[in-house]
Amino acid sequence: MKLNTITLICLLSHFTLGALSWAEESMDQMWGDTSVQETAALPARAEFFDHSNYGMFIHWGLYSHLGGQWKGETFYGIGEWIKRQMKISDEDYMAIAEEFNPVAFDAEDIVRTAKAAGMKYIIITSKHHEGFAMFDSEHPFNIVDATPFGRDPMKELAEACRAAGLGFGFYYSHYQDWTSPGAHGGPKENPDGSEASFERYFREKCYPQVKEICTNYGPLSFVWFDTPGSMPKEFVSELVELVRETQPDALLCSRVGHGMGDYRSLGDMEVPVKNHEGLWETCDTTNDSWSYAWYDQNWKDAKTILNRLVSTVGRGGSYLLNVGPDGQGCVPPAATEYLVEAGQWLQNHPGVVYRAGPSPWGMALPWGDVTVQGDHLNLVVFEWPQDRRIHLSGLKQAEIVSAGLRSHDGDLEPLKWTQEGTWLSIDGGELDADQIAGLATVLELELKAVPVVDATPGVHPNLPTLLPAAFAEVENAVQKRIGWMEKFGEWKHVTQVGEWKPGGTATWKIDLAEAGDYYVELTYRGEGRPVWTVKTDEGDFLQNQQAATQGYQSYRFGLIDFKTPGKHTISVSLIEGDRVASSLESIRIVPAR
Repeated sequence: MKLNTITLICLLSHFTLGALSWAEESMDQMWGDTSVQETAALPARAEFFDHSNYGMFIHWGLYSHLGGQWKGETFYGIGEWIKRQMKISDEDYMAIAEEFNPVAFDAEDIVRTAKAAGMKYIIITSKHHEGFAMFDSEHPFNIVDATPFGRDPMKELAEACRAAGLGFGFYYSHYQDWTSPGAHGGPKENPDGSEASFERYFREKCYPQVKEICTNYGPLSFVWFDTPGSMPKEFVSELVELVRETQPDALLCSRVGHGMGDYRSLGDMEVPVKNHEGLWETCDTTNDSWSYAWYDQNWKDAKTILNRLVSTVGRGGSYLLNVGPDGQGCVPPAATEYLVEAGQWLQNHPGVVYRAGPSPWGMALPWGDVTVQGDHLNLVVFEWPQDRRIHLSGLKQAEIVSAGLRSHDGDLEPLKWTQEGTWLSIDGGELDADQIAGLATVLELELKAVPVVDATPGVHPNLPTLLPAAFAEVENAVQKRIGWMEKFGEWKHVTQVGEWKPGGTATWKIDLAEAGDYYVELTYRGEGRPVWTVKTDEGDFLQNQQAATQGYQSYRFGLIDFKTPGKHTISVSLIEGDRVASSLESIRIVPAR
């Protein structure tokens, strides 16, 4: 799908895309300018996006027919890149269209799944990097003219979305097109042997096809371009003007390029640990591959889907979750099952996601996450502590009207609470097992005014507290966001502290609910056997040696005695070891009792 990250960990320089290689055009360049424009008209266009917070992404194309396999060999990576990764010739790849006959495709069934999942819109690949149009196009390499299927599934899906009251949008790969001469990644020569140019591809295929999707399918909510790379600004501007003229209510994500989008699209599969300002989304997928791959059964279950959805909304964004129909046009049953299960929970708790704002704490909390609607806080509990007390730190000037558990039937059962200083404790001790069963529990807290919060991370007395490196203050070291692939196209993202200099420290300010003994765990990677030191403002410290690995691993370093509750600092330093290879992802503070 979309290869975009801040730092490229996996070297892809052996893939040549047209005149440029991955080594020559970095992943930052392929992603494009992540900034977005601000115009007076934006709020009106963005209202639907800002209130919905949840949509379905669909990756479907010729690659779906292959399902991750070519001539008996499996490509273990995101399925829509199989042409490039397995070096399938243009002639062989284009011939696949003669076999592509997705007779089981049912637009209304897909829309029913999206609605049952609680999604408010659908965005589907009208043309991915392979160059095959999944719609009726004047360019002959399309599903109507080149396949025995002979239908326009995009028209069927657009009509089904409108009938069901869902928003609808198209993905279109505007820069990359691996079967079109002159496009990035395409042949360097035209069929007549002349040198291919990007402008010819743009004038003869890209611009006309974008005009087709913008004029032949009714009102669109989104036009979702991808990997603009070094596409000249003049061409991007023409596409933006075309969308504005033909689809004035459609939103453009930042991947259109050159800062011309309406909202920011984060890295693939990235649910951030820290709140982001403005309009943004993260696009994720229900397993590991975006398009269908025969071997990929690593499905996100309903609780994982819900957790990542709530975390995205809690950080201030919208969640675009992908499914990959197979070569017959069917969404895999496991994906449907878990999406619908999560959707059933959302039907009972719509206020957690729709029209909900970000958590004033700016990060996930040990028991779950928070979204906000005015003076109401939605406390979404994914993990109940043994004592069934839910703690909140940093509530300032917060006069509480009520606290209660929103039952699965919609009733609100009052709960007792106590407040000491800025720490609030909600007592769920009288709740029975059925009341806290299921994917998650929602506690609603009503205040007399919009909450004011001291967002200093609170260390909870009854659950482990994770402190990501993104929240540390760093001296004599480098704090940066990186990304890498577990396998081709399966992105992981993290903010780390590395490149340690002598005296380098990562320091967290914390708010301790209760004094006492706490274990400290470090999650890091590196080489050899580094020595780390952990210190607190009270003078207590740990120092220990532990093996390092190439991947992030968590290690318990020892016990710290916090003598007083309240505000403290805790710092980590690398004392011995490879200062370049050693990077710290987070620390975790675990109550000993």
